[in-house]
Amino acid sequence: MRSLLLGVFSLLLFSFSCKKRTEYVQYGEFNFENKTSHLVVLNYPSFSFSIQPGESFLVKQTQDGPKNPTPDSYSEPISKLINRNTAEVVVKIGGKCFISTNQSGHSIVNIKSYKPEKLNDVTYKFTFTFTEADYNVAGDCK
Repeated sequence: MRSLLLGVFSLLLFSFSCKKRTEYVQYGEFNFENKTSHLVVLNYPSFSFSIQPGESFLVKQTQDGPKNPTPDSYSEPISKLINRNTAEVVVKIGGKCFISTNQSGHSIVNIKSYKPEKLNDVTYKFTFTFTEADYNVAGDCK
């Protein structure tokens, strides 16, 4: 009888002392628009695309997030490919190249460079637009 009481007591003690962890997800649609007159190419082993002038490329992604997501709770879809401290992504645009970093003002590896649009409580659409200004600042490819 003592063993039974001890077992019941232990079970109750452990069930109340363990805090349940709830995980939430957020859904992101990442739209890359090419508003230039040049082909845009991103080529990495696990993430690549090419976008013809005037076209777009859409990536849908599920991410861990808070109960009530905001645009700041998302990360751009290529963040897992690169070292966040030295994040550099080379984008080819019409035979020239430019480097996007998480410190750049207009960068595909900085979520603040995307235009967010709330689709529902747990889904946002983010749009990144390549422009002629990107082509103009691009240099020779190495």
